[in-house]
Amino acid sequence: MGRMKANDNGIKIIIWVVAMFLLLQFLDYDWNIFNFHLFGGSRLNNDIHRNIPYDSSEFRARQIDPPLNYEPNAHIAIIPFGTPPPVHIPDVDARIIVITFNRSHSLRRLLESLNKVDYLDDKVVIEIWIDRNKDNEFDEKSYVTAKNFNFDKGLKTINIQKKHAGIYGQWIWTWRPTKDTKEICVILEDDLSVSTFFYRYLKKVHAQYDHRPEVNGYALQAASLKHGGGKGPLQAPDENIVFLYPVLGSWGFSPSRDNWIGFQNWFREAHKNQTFLPLVPGILPTLWYKKELKAGTHENIWTMWQIYYAYSKNERTLYPNFPNKTGMTINWRENGLHFSKAVEVAGPLVESWDERIENLPDEPVHLDVNGTIVKY
Repeated sequence: MGRMKANDNGIKIIIWVVAMFLLLQFLDYDWNIFNFHLFGGSRLNNDIHRNIPYDSSEFRARQIDPPLNYEPNAHIAIIPFGTPPPVHIPDVDARIIVITFNRSHSLRRLLESLNKVDYLDDKVVIEIWIDRNKDNEFDEKSYVTAKNFNFDKGLKTINIQKKHAGIYGQWIWTWRPTKDTKEICVILEDDLSVSTFFYRYLKKVHAQYDHRPEVNGYALQAASLKHGGGKGPLQAPDENIVFLYPVLGSWGFSPSRDNWIGFQNWFREAHKNQTFLPLVPGILPTLWYKKELKAGTHENIWTMWQIYYAYSKNERTLYPNFPNKTGMTINWRENGLHFSKAVEVAGPLVESWDERIENLPDEPVHLDVNGTIVKY
């Protein structure tokens, strides 16, 4: 009788172990040897979930700060099974940071365009950063879109902010370079699409102008207004393939490493001063910022801080000047922080390589905020 009871207990233990083993197959942890999932499809080979956690000793040795609102060793609440804390993949040639909130259809369109880009056989990682709302909820459709996306040209990570980061946190703190960082980074909001040539272009301009301390980064857009209020679109004379301009372009921006580090260090302290306002005389963004300030929505305009910093340091952003007002990105101008309703698409995209990019000028033409050529 005792032997039968022992056998029954042994069978129960075996059944319990098998049941737990099968359950773990659906949790997307290291135990998941059969690659089963309850949420978001199977894990893709290039979907890097574990590389260097931000709270690891190896990451700290690289002297890179964790992303905004990330608490080491804390589990991210209400994230679907298997989603780990943010990770950082080192030693890449290009880091494409995609920031998104709740426009899953826009995110999918951008990611699909990134899959068509020629990355010149470089090592590339796409980091998808999903923000939370002020109730700390995130959009599950955006997560599923990111999870199911297969980046054919490189690696992919999905990072869900620990708390609501807002447009400031998404833009300013997702790329944290150090003085020895050699990678090219580009930050893209989800309502963009990119040209297949955008990375090839970025490699050329970074190589040509990164040594210049006044160049704070590289805009990818073509369409822009004149921030001083001048009439007509911002454009250099046709013979110029690129030009320098005092205000950044945020429809795809690739920061210069040292300038971005300087901006981050300055912003970290300046933003603590509640009486300081980053106002630059004689430009439209200052008027917009004041209007948002009265409405209590000025936290939607992160660019005002970068514009002020560039103004104080006499920095410039390099813009492309391609024929027919084409750009390396287009903005679909969808409903969100910047547009209250969808409007006409800003485009079109560059569809062929301009050989003039192979011989970029040593001294690009400089335009002021009204689009007038000036001596620097």
